[in-house]
Amino acid sequence: MAVIEVRDLYKSYGKTVALRGASFSVPSKTVAALLGPNGSGKTTTLKILVGVLKRDRGDVKVFGFDPWINGVEVRERLGILHEKPIFPGDVKVKVLLKYLAKLKGYSGSEVERVARITGLVKYLDSRVKSLSRGYLQRLGLAQALIGDPELLLLDEPTANLDPLARREILRLIKSFQKELGVTILVSSHIIPELEEICEYAVFIKEGIIVDYGRLEDLSKKYFTEVSYRVVVEKPRELASKAISFDFVKGVEVEENSVEIKVKAGRVSELADFLESSKDTYGVRKVEFVRAELGDLYERAVAGT
Repeated sequence: MAVIEVRDLYKSYGKTVALRGASFSVPSKTVAALLGPNGSGKTTTLKILVGVLKRDRGDVKVFGFDPWINGVEVRERLGILHEKPIFPGDVKVKVLLKYLAKLKGYSGSEVERVARITGLVKYLDSRVKSLSRGYLQRLGLAQALIGDPELLLLDEPTANLDPLARREILRLIKSFQKELGVTILVSSHIIPELEEICEYAVFIKEGIIVDYGRLEDLSKKYFTEVSYRVVVEKPRELASKAISFDFVKGVEVEENSVEIKVKAGRVSELADFLESSKDTYGVRKVEFVRAELGDLYERAVAGT
């Protein structure tokens, strides 16, 4: 089931065309990347999805509603983190969150919940202006989570953060989908970060959606390298055998699993090997891990 459905979407600002017939969907309970360079139409897309910007033409559905016409119904079920959130500096964190929760019809217990999720409990009595940039982003995520939304729209959530803060925010975002079951659309131009947390991608360039889908499917379509995690009883033995094959680019052994990186276009050979040797090595499960997101984007754009 798709949480977001966009078809033939256009938006211009005067003579500047921001979106040119954009079409894509995002399935439920997915962490999706909206990937493209600065100025490609990412923020415009998010504003239309949340219902604060009117499209010129096209069809947009979020939870089956038109966000411009049924904005209340849509916004009750989603949370958004804007690229540069601004909060009053002299207010305490808990006071701000209580106020924002009250606006949405929730009590102080909701503040405690989102503070726990985002790691802000120790900072509830701190003033907003005393927070580091990383903890300001946590505050932004906390306000987006008020009301236990079904959909999160995150616009450049790691912008202007140092490397450690970036990793902490990415870890939080990844945990939201696993622990809360929320659908997440992350807008960014930073490929390695999206590659780390996303399983689905929407590629945009100059206002045009050049392709979209699950990374596993896109990697097969564009013949890019891909990694799988094999849960297995004999990880070292499996890794030793796998690395001897020409289609395997690398292996990484963990306690009960092996991550295998497969060369472009050769996933079927890995599948055949694992099927034929599942009893020999005790193969229990095979999971898609990641695709080379940069290569996918470049090949998708080249094909347009």
